[in-house]
Amino acid sequence: MSVSSIPFLDLVTPHVELDQELTAVFQQALRTAGFIGGPAVENFEKAFAIFCGTSHAIGVSSGTDALRFALMAVGVRSGDVVVTVPNTFIATTEAISQAGALSEFVDIDERTYNMDPEKLREYLEQKCTKGASGNLISRRSGRTVTAIVPVHLYGQMADMDAILDLADRFGLIVVEDACQAHGAQYFSRKQNRWLAAGSIGKDAAFSYYAERI
Repeated sequence: MSVSSIPFLDLVTPHVELDQELTAVFQQALRTAGFIGGPAVENFEKAFAIFCGTSHAIGVSSGTDALRFALMAVGVRSGDVVVTVPNTFIATTEAISQAGALSEFVDIDERTYNMDPEKLREYLEQKCTKGASGNLISRRSGRTVTAIVPVHLYGQMADMDAILDLADRFGLIVVEDACQAHGAQYFSRKQNRWLAAGSIGKDAAFSYYAERI
């Protein structure tokens, strides 16, 4: 097979073997008018929470909303700074701005394309200062730094042990952008076990847009 014959994006083939199952679910929705919420969503939430090794999962309208609500739920307020990476889909920063916060960026690890903990450490140590009340203040913007959003990209997870250590040291909250990491696993040397994407930070967001799964 030549390289030119491999499609850049194929949203047909992955669904072929699921055709009958997906059609049956859609027919059930038609028969019950269960288009929004209801048992189907509740059952999915319970199953996905188990899949991720978490206590709860909540279905919302999009991955962008999921991240926005995740940030708001952990206490990110209007005017805060949320630290993330530039190598991500626009929805990451879009959700941060919708929560009223400002994105400030640290670079990625050139091997994993995910947040580089060393760059994060440099940012927190060199580009931030302690405020009068002990909160962390960005020298760039003069705003309070509240949260860190590592982005697990292409099914590969960020170095969460190192990121969580820095978050604990500086009193920050970690929210995982796991929109492209359904089912990904991270081996935590600190806990000596495998952990699922979405189960490590304070909370997490996933997307079910077709090309992300």
